[in-house]
Amino acid sequence: MSNDNNKRPPVPGGPVIPGYGGDHGNGGAGGAKNLRWRFGCHLRRLDLATYNARTLRTDEKIVELEEEIDKLRWHIIGLSEVRREGEDTVILESGNLFYYREGDHLSQGGVGFIVHKSLVNNVVKIESVSTRVAYLILRITKRYSLKVIQVYAPTSAHPDQEVEEMYEDISRAMHSSKTQYTVLMGDFNAKLGTRENGELKVGKFGIGQRNPRGQQLADFMEKEGLFMMNSFFQKQPHRKWTWSSPDGSTKNEIDFIMTTRRQLFSDVSVIARVKTGSDHRMVRSTLNLNVKLERSRLMKSTLRPPRALIQSPETFQLELQNLFQCLEDCNEVDDLNDKLVETVHAVEARPAAEEHKNSPITLLISWLLDGR
Repeated sequence: MSNDNNKRPPVPGGPVIPGYGGDHGNGGAGGAKNLRWRFGCHLRRLDLATYNARTLRTDEKIVELEEEIDKLRWHIIGLSEVRREGEDTVILESGNLFYYREGDHLSQGGVGFIVHKSLVNNVVKIESVSTRVAYLILRITKRYSLKVIQVYAPTSAHPDQEVEEMYEDISRAMHSSKTQYTVLMGDFNAKLGTRENGELKVGKFGIGQRNPRGQQLADFMEKEGLFMMNSFFQKQPHRKWTWSSPDGSTKNEIDFIMTTRRQLFSDVSVIARVKTGSDHRMVRSTLNLNVKLERSRLMKSTLRPPRALIQSPETFQLELQNLFQCLEDCNEVDDLNDKLVETVHAVEARPAAEEHKNSPITLLISWLLDGR
């Protein structure tokens, strides 16, 4: 680990470095400069992982972790239970960036990140929302960026209120500093299990039985539109569990990777060969970021009519006929134009009642106005 005079923020305005324009855990970078890792082609691969290290309190443990991950493909690793004091961003002797935030109690909990040295200058911002939730923003191109949120959830010994507060912190992280891509990962201390009642956010390759904390996680995923990526890739049972009890008799999947953009992922795997004395195993995901394809999908989505117009053409036709019946009495072009504009604005100004909000004609007018 580097000495004190090598400590510096990854970019100007680092959030946890005194004198760089940020308070303790509540600042932000002004932007990455001289980006060294660029997407020169339209398709690039990014490997993100999450790992409960149990402790990175000493510099020796960080060196040990770096030696283990040196054998792997990785770009960003989110860390749970770093168990270090304070909050800091450090450039290690390897050139990798190490960020950490302490937990609720001394030498307990905490979250952090290790960013590969090839991506350090692409880090736009690192910030903690709480002792259990932190996020970083990575610049991919001039227009596209990725937000990675790392979580360490309360264990079953903690009350449900703390879990609810954690999910509120995650929501804050998700909705601050808007980015094109968002990945949420970490140790959630919850058993999501297999898909229930035709859930769309959970794939068919989950394992185990869902517990109450797992249901809280499922509800949160539904609310935020998150897909559980662990469950969308088929693996052997011995490659699914992420935590083992001390005697090895109990093995559960409690470390997860989620996203709002399921199509980005080509794989999620448990990595068993990272051994630093933790009772958790690393989970790694592979993202293929095809910026050109994303732009094409965005254009198609803006040009496609609302689904309700396709699903209920008869209702749409009847409402459209009633709405514009007043135009039949117009003999002059100016009168016709005035009536048309008046009708469109009347629909736009409709109250937000459910029957108006979801009507086909309202959706059509909103779609047209959004495309102006």
